[in-house]
Amino acid sequence: MKQSHVGVLGEGAWGTAVATLLAENGYEVRLWCYDPAVAQTVQQERMNTRYLPGILLDHKIQPTTDLREAICGARWVFQATPVQYLRAVLEKTIICFSSEQIWVVLSKGIEQKTLMLPGNIIDDVFGCTVQKAVLAGPSFASDLARKQPTAVTLAATDSAVGLELQVVLANSYFRPYLSRDFAGVQVGGALKNVFALGVGILDGAGFGDNAQAFLLTRGLREMEGFARILGGRKETLYGLSGVGDLVMTVLGEQSRNRAVGLRLGRGESLTTILQTLGHVPEGINTVQSVYQLVQKKKIPAPLCTGIYHIVFENRSVAQFLQECMLQPLEYENVL
Repeated sequence: MKQSHVGVLGEGAWGTAVATLLAENGYEVRLWCYDPAVAQTVQQERMNTRYLPGILLDHKIQPTTDLREAICGARWVFQATPVQYLRAVLEKTIICFSSEQIWVVLSKGIEQKTLMLPGNIIDDVFGCTVQKAVLAGPSFASDLARKQPTAVTLAATDSAVGLELQVVLANSYFRPYLSRDFAGVQVGGALKNVFALGVGILDGAGFGDNAQAFLLTRGLREMEGFARILGGRKETLYGLSGVGDLVMTVLGEQSRNRAVGLRLGRGESLTTILQTLGHVPEGINTVQSVYQLVQKKKIPAPLCTGIYHIVFENRSVAQFLQECMLQPLEYENVL
């Protein structure tokens, strides 16, 4: 398949940042924007002032609101659409889909009701096993766009695809490490947002470092259980796409999910927070999906369950912690 450009679906901060990386590496990029105002600003000002302000965008990045223009002729398609909208966007791209295309998952989350990871949604919509890869790891969009040293995990459904994509992406400031665990990398990327919410909630409610470290560490153990259920390996969670992304999202000052958790912990309602943000952070959607998964699969996940109860059922933070501390005593690790 002759490639005329690379397609990036999603004008948000991460999609735009990856577009800057691809342009830096010499590729012509078509950045699909849902909002015509964002596309117009990128075209006229060479800047995504809404989602990635302060970053001058290379002229190799061409914005478009036409999905066909973004995808047709592109061998590599990077999808950075939020998971709650991914299926609807993909359904509009079926007419442009080619079996020779390789789709790269950038979004992080689990679809509600179907409980599918993004890679499964792609296969489901196109009705076949699509060539796919996923990128996840400790990588704030603004740091990547400013060419700060960044390392992530890259997993592909085919080893040859992974090796090729590694060359496409790697440069002096971006290093992708290969993995064979396509599902596990997605699980780490999704679940870390839930625990970032949780740690933010504890901080906002006035609970200190001990409680926050407890939630972060035991949260990693709960992530292992979800990885097993969804087809991943627990070893993956101790790499960049697991503990690396988790620590950054929980502790990083740029973390949007942690910031929402802080406000929830201080007593603001979710409705008020979302009205001021103007969008729904992935952690809010993912905690709902995770709770559905816990109920369906009977997964022991008291931390995820408790975070859901705080966010959606107004459970007190103190009650949540008390319930955690009264769980049956157990070994930390079963060898």
